[in-house]
Amino acid sequence: MGKMTFGPNHVMAEIRRAKRDPVTRLALRDENGNVIYDDRLEVHESFNITCDAGLEAAKDRLFNTATTQTVAKYIALSESTHSPVAADTELDAEITKSGLARAEATYSVVGCGTGECILSKTFTATATVAAAQLMGLFDASSTGDLYFEATITPAALESDDQLTAKWDKIAMA
Repeated sequence: MGKMTFGPNHVMAEIRRAKRDPVTRLALRDENGNVIYDDRLEVHESFNITCDAGLEAAKDRLFNTATTQTVAKYIALSESTHSPVAADTELDAEITKSGLARAEATYSVVGCGTGECILSKTFTATATVAAAQLMGLFDASSTGDLYFEATITPAALESDDQLTAKWDKIAMA
């Protein structure tokens, strides 16, 4: 018999930098007040580990008729340099402010195969963040079960920069 697993799954962080005035370092805006973004897109790619708590929760949600909890759909970011391990139950030093607090992801199956999906969330920084470099996928907007955890290339963000965190084609293996 095979073992139920997820992945490892491909994760990405896409960074769009706000254009800034070289003197004041404030974000530049168009005539309608919208932030103007740099045309370059930074893409950081990695693979997640599947956390034990996530596997147990997935098993219960798929097969245990007494379970009625929500699905894994909340993406969280961290500045921690912690290396993910399967025994992790929380995201070390999770960011809870600066526009980067845990948030519900968008679900998509566009371009996916059978048993695959994409979860993504675009965060807009409201303050400077030294280095977003760890991502987690949870089943609750606070606390909850940690399904996946992944490191990304450290991304220093300034106010109005955007970071799109994406689990690309999550798959049952």
